[in-house]
Amino acid sequence: MLSKLFSELKRLPRYAILLAALTALGMTAGLYRLYAGLGATTNMSKVFPWGVWISFDLTTVALSGGAFTLAALVYVFHMHDLHAATRPTVLFGLLGYSSVLVILFFDLGRWDRFWHFIVYPNINSALFEVSWCIAIYSIILIYEFSPVIVERFGNNRLLEWIKKLTIPMVIAGITLSSMHQSSLGTLFIVMSPRLHPLWHSMLLPVFFLLSSIPAGISLIIIGSIVSDMLFGHSLSQRVLEKLGWLMPWFLGLYLALKLGELLVTEELGLLFSSGKYSLLFWLELVVGVIVPMILFSIKSVRWNRWGTLTAAMLVAAGIVLNRFDATWFAILPRQGVTYSPHWLELALLVGVASGVLLVFTILSTYFPVFVETMPTRKPQEAAVEAGRAERAPALSGD
Repeated sequence: MLSKLFSELKRLPRYAILLAALTALGMTAGLYRLYAGLGATTNMSKVFPWGVWISFDLTTVALSGGAFTLAALVYVFHMHDLHAATRPTVLFGLLGYSSVLVILFFDLGRWDRFWHFIVYPNINSALFEVSWCIAIYSIILIYEFSPVIVERFGNNRLLEWIKKLTIPMVIAGITLSSMHQSSLGTLFIVMSPRLHPLWHSMLLPVFFLLSSIPAGISLIIIGSIVSDMLFGHSLSQRVLEKLGWLMPWFLGLYLALKLGELLVTEELGLLFSSGKYSLLFWLELVVGVIVPMILFSIKSVRWNRWGTLTAAMLVAAGIVLNRFDATWFAILPRQGVTYSPHWLELALLVGVASGVLLVFTILSTYFPVFVETMPTRKPQEAAVEAGRAERAPALSGD
């Protein structure tokens, strides 16, 4: 039995060992945080009650938006040629939301009361709505991913029953995800005394929801090309081109609203007079919006895998910077107090992120996650190269 187990484990790429070690170290840091408390293990304070964990959470929620975005494109707008991306995208969304719930658990001062929002509802709190939406949407993602598990064990009757409820569950998921994506922006409306005016806006709920759409699409593109390198499966370049064609529309609308809001509120001057905050804002817009919007508008770039990957990575970088700006970098200091994360905060983040990648790797190896995608290499070749290759092989579809 042990020999069979070891034989199965050999199917995993070698980097899984590193991910497992980092996950174990991160969880050790997490257990120490639960034992010692927030004060001894973080640099958060009454002046900065939120730290890098919240920045990570909001970034992960935005990047996990690919699940509800793709569901809307496939099941509502009937872009069925994108269906091949649904399984890996839903899996990443599920793991992304799971990591958010894990970080939120460690972020609570009274972590033993994490369940209180269920039995002690505070309907006047935006966090109440966010908590319920994320919890229920995570359950829906489990349901959407369940056919992969059921197929693995060959229960066709259960699989047919699950598929009958796919459309109503997808609609519920799109609704809930849209609600909490925007509600996360609502949290920062009340922070007008602390959040720099370049980021504070009454349109924050719209900005957060709208930006999560290109964020999610960018992760689909990045994930497709990375999965080619690691697992020998990818979306066709035609599908990636179609996703890239959508990006300038969403990015252009987002850019118009951001600059239009500053124009209406007569705050355009802040773009050039706010020192480091002006630099951060311009960096966010140029790197994450303007440059990728131009790149995705060029047909030859969309039909080139590395051009598509570059543009998608710029969008993802812009989203990361935007969420970190809104939750950390653009929060104005008070009483001379600033914030930088404790090393234990970073260790826990590394552990959670490694755990997400490890679980994704395990499920992708032993379950039919990529069954609808295009194989780019033989499985044996992919397994060898995932563990040993020093460079990526030539990709099909260029």
